[in-house]
Parts: sequence; C-alpha cells; structure tokens
Amino acid sequence: MKSTSPGPAKRRARRFAIWVLAAALLAGCFGGSSTEEASEAAPKYLAPSDINPSKNLVEGGSLRIGLETFPANFNPVHTDGAISTATQILAPTFGGALRILDDGTWKVDPNYARSVEVKSTDPLTIRVKLNKSAKWQDGSTIDSSDMVAFVKAMQSEEFAAAATPAFQQISAVKKDGDFGYSVVFTKPTADWPAAIYPALPSKATNDPAVFNESFKTKAPPANGPFQVASIDRKTSTISLEPNPNWWGKEPLLDSIVWRIADAGVLAKAYRAKELDAMWVTAQNRNEFINRSGLRSASGSQWSHLTLNGASGPLQNAKVRRAIALAIDRDAIVRATTKQHLAKSQRLDSVVLVPGQAGYLPSPAMKQDQAEARKLLAAAGWELPTEGATAERKGDRLVLQMVVPSAPKSAKERASLIAADLREVGIKVKVKAVDEEKFFDEVIYPLDFDLTTFTWETESYSIAAAKKLFSPIDSPTNFTGRTSPTLTKAFNSALETIDDKDRAEKISQVDEAARHQALILPLAVWPKVQAVRTRLANYGPTTFADLDWTIVAFMGKREFD
Repeated sequence: MKSTSPGPAKRRARRFAIWVLAAALLAGCFGGSSTEEASEAAPKYLAPSDINPSKNLVEGGSLRIGLETFPANFNPVHTDGAISTATQILAPTFGGALRILDDGTWKVDPNYARSVEVKSTDPLTIRVKLNKSAKWQDGSTIDSSDMVAFVKAMQSEEFAAAATPAFQQISAVKKDGDFGYSVVFTKPTADWPAAIYPALPSKATNDPAVFNESFKTKAPPANGPFQVASIDRKTSTISLEPNPNWWGKEPLLDSIVWRIADAGVLAKAYRAKELDAMWVTAQNRNEFINRSGLRSASGSQWSHLTLNGASGPLQNAKVRRAIALAIDRDAIVRATTKQHLAKSQRLDSVVLVPGQAGYLPSPAMKQDQAEARKLLAAAGWELPTEGATAERKGDRLVLQMVVPSAPKSAKERASLIAADLREVGIKVKVKAVDEEKFFDEVIYPLDFDLTTFTWETESYSIAAAKKLFSPIDSPTNFTGRTSPTLTKAFNSALETIDDKDRAEKISQVDEAARHQALILPLAVWPKVQAVRTRLANYGPTTFADLDWTIVAFMGKREFD
C-alpha cells in the first residue's frame, strides 16, 4: 500500500503555510467595527514607532502588560510558538547580532556581536564575530557551535521550525574558533540578516524532542536582560525578572508581568489602573475611543484583495486589471483608520510598507473606473445599461468573494470592494466562512474568485513575499497562476545585496505585480496600544527592536 503521507518537502511547505497563514489570522484579530470619532483626532501620518523616548527615568517598578492569549509553545522559532504571543512575551529575554531599526534596516548590537560583515558575494558569505561575554541563561557562552546546531535544526524535517526562507539557502556554517563563524549561502539573498544568529543554544536544537516538546510549559533559555521567573496558568500570569547572567547594561525595571485574559477583562483592568499597557483590539476598541494615552505606529500588517486567476473570467488579465482600477483604496484606508483608532496608510507595494527603507508610493494605483469599463469592454464584457451587470455571450459577470467570519473588518472591506465593482458592472456575492475552516476549505483549494484577509511584512522577507506569487505550487500562492516576468523580478531583487540597487529592483517587482493584477495591496494596519503616559521608551513599533534595559517609568511611579 502506498503511503498517503506527504514527503519532506511537502511537510515543510505545509508547516510554512500554516505558520504564515495563522499569523495572518492573528493579525486580523486587531480589526473592528467603524466609528466616526476615531478619524477626527487621528494624525495625518504615523511614525514607524511611538515609544515616548525619555532619559528622565527612575529605577524599579513592575511593568504590567495585558495580552489576550497564552502561548501553546514558548519556543519562538517553533511553528506553534511563532504564531502565538510567545515572541512578545519573550522579547525582553532575547537578543541577536543585529538590532532592527525603525526603517527595517539593521545595525550590529555590540552586546552580541563585535562585527557582522559581508565578506563575499560569490558565494554570499557573512562573517560574524561574537561578543565573548555573551551568555545563555545558565551562564554558558554563546559560541559558534550554537549557530551550527541552530542552522541544522532550521533545515531539518524533524524540527517543527518556523524558519525564514533564508535558512534554506545556507550551504554551510564555517566555524572560526569558538567566537567566530561564516555563514555561506548557495546564492545571494537580500534576506540574509534574518539568518545569521542562533535564537537557541545547541542543547535545545541538537534533539528534535527537546526543540518540539520541552518548551510547551517552560521558557527557552534567555540571552537578554530579562529571564522568565514564573509561568502560572492558574492566575494567567507570566513574570519576568532581571537575568543575573546578563552582561550588558542593567535594566531599570524590577520586573515585567504579562497578564493574560480576554479583551473585556483587560480593558477593565486597564481602566482600574491594574495594567500599564495593552493592545487595542477589535473586542475592546470602544473602550478607548477619545481616550488619551494611545500610542500608534504605522504598522506592518496589510490588507489585500487576492484574485483567483485559475478559472473563470479572472483568467483574463484585462478583467483583473479592471478590478484593480475600479476599487477606491483610499476609502478602504479611511475605513481602516476608523477601525483602528489611528491613521492607516494606502499600500502601493507587495514587498514593503510605508516607512520601510526603499518603499515608494505609486500613482499607478489610483482609482479609474472609466478605464476599468474600457478594459472590461476590451475583454468582451458589455454593459447593457448603467447599473446593470456586464454580460458576454449570455453570461453575467458575477464573482464570489469569500472572507473569514472574523474579524469584522474583513466583511466591511469586502462590502466596500463589492460596491465599487458594482459601479463598473461586476456583481460580487460576499460569503463569510468560519475562520477555523477558512483556509482548509476555501483558500487552499482555491474555492473562491476573490478574497481578502491580511499578510504581515517583516524587515527581511522578500523571499516570503515571492512565495505569494511564485512558484504556482508555493504553499502561500493562492492566485492560481504565476508569471515568469514577476518571478524574474523577484529573483533579481532577492539577489541584490546593495540596499539602493535593491530598492529599484523592488519597484520593478511592484510594477510587474500591478500588471499581473492578482494581489492588490490595500491598506496598512496601524499598531495601537494603550500605554500609561509615565511609561517611557515603550510602545508599538513597526520593525524596531525595543531596548528593554531603558524601558522604565518617569519621575514618580504613579499611574495616570
């Protein structure tokens, strides 16, 4: 009997898809219903971070932060951990060779590395010299053996790793003593900064059982200024304390306490001054309308309209481009602003977001319904009378848009899109599907004409963006098609190491994506937190890593 179990490549692809898509759905949890009051006070543009920087700080105190879900796994590079709140909870306990900045670029973090250099581009070779003082939580040094073991784990089928695609391009890690190594890639990849430092010690990555199972109830070893002191599921709290083996600047806070509860409970706790910070979500947003103390960053999550070009009318590129031109994306931006209590921005790229190095807005994305009607006519669709549905050889141009039943913002976005398409003769039937069935029953089998949910851009994720379009059997390509021109443009951008040259290559990717018209980027979702005004150097960021050693209260430790 032939086994029906997928092979190694398919298992890896499936894990990657589940990781990315679950992250997309978790991102969707921050949507909500609209309100007029929010947009009136919203700023015109948002900065990439809003952390209330200050040097007027006091030592001590406990920072109390609310979150809605407990991690299923505390391993931040396990597929279950990567799509959970684990990465947020453990952020004060982790660090790496590179510190990500506001615009998504990087600088060397001297706490972890003495230097990071591109030593060769053929093959691409990154030389890392480690800080000899850097230690794991148990006091053992962070050395080149940790990187060797980490890369093997990220590439192994035995580990349920949420590895970025750049790890699959590593051909070797060459040790240069205990505190130096070179990472060699099979070909140049602009995403290399995401794959040159171990997130875990070798004792956590030498054994698949340890990697996959050991951190379901406990945190992995820290290498940052804080460590996890306790995980209490009965009280739904996770407490962090300063790491005694931390070699860098001593943190100012005495502790960080994460409180996990549903959105309504957290909002009440915040109003009662029992929390210092929490995310503003779809479930609690009405509690924060017109309330001071909201901090907002431009964000990296983005909504889109994806078209299934595998069958029906959408096989024709003219019809797809007509749809792209018919939609008023600025109206979707306005709706997103109302939903999030902070200014959203229109998105003109499928790779970068506003504020990210290399991002360029495009006038080619402007709504033009007259041109949309011309394209439909050129594709053979006739509009009998104004307000009617276009027809061709007796068929009416009717499309089904399938969206997840939650968050509410997806259905609102679908309604706006349907109204715009109706103006050019395209009838859209909107269908909401339970979010637990959405991907398995709708997205994976391509059982839709149109759909909208969210993706998230990271600081170095060109390869992940490429997987949305190419190859045709990519686990996250839900367009039903691929394009040699677009694939070539992506490959050229990926293989360009120089930042300035790569920005031009990415603009060529976006031009090719607009011509293909299979994924239409819509709006960027802002990140919004309610934060006490006395808390400094803390708040939402689009990409930048927080410096947890200087997160602290200002002046008297009183709460507003």
